[in-house]
Amino acid sequence: MRKSRHHLIRETLLAHEDGPTKSQICTISGIDARSLKKSLDAMPDVYIDRWEQPKRRLITPIYIAVKVPEDCPKP
Repeated sequence: MRKSRHHLIRETLLAHEDGPTKSQICTISGIDARSLKKSLDAMPDVYIDRWEQPKRRLITPIYIAVKVPEDCPKP
């Protein structure tokens, strides 16, 4: 069983106010792109904030993490 990298991804997202792309998260954290996709899909506090379209490339999602309060009641 592999160790979860959600905390590393969450720290990376919270450190960047504008929100990073998947490739930026991979570069900063050193996580493989396939593993990152699975992790992002499994994290309920991460969402796509907006889409950007760089020149000559496909549209790219910009990810943001929500800060969950420690005293938040469970659903």
